[in-house]
Amino acid sequence: MLLEVFLIIIGVYILISLLILPFQYRFLITLKREEEKHRKKGRTQGEMYDSMNAGDLALHSNMQGNPLFFLANILASIIYRVKHRKKSL
Repeated sequence: MLLEVFLIIIGVYILISLLILPFQYRFLITLKREEEKHRKKGRTQGEMYDSMNAGDLALHSNMQGNPLFFLANILASIIYRVKHRKKSL
């Protein structure tokens, strides 16, 4: 009985993570673009976060720090790295 409940909870968590995954991936792409823009201007990542408004900082903290999004964050990072590998000859 306890095992069934545990498996149901894990299944629901995986389902939620898969539903959140496209949003996390888009967020990651946008964040990487912002980092690239700031890097071209000669700014550090810390300066990028310092220049964000409070709403963007709250969104970023929630998207990256919420335990509910942990699996979706990992999967989005893996997908991003696979799709955006640097191609070398």
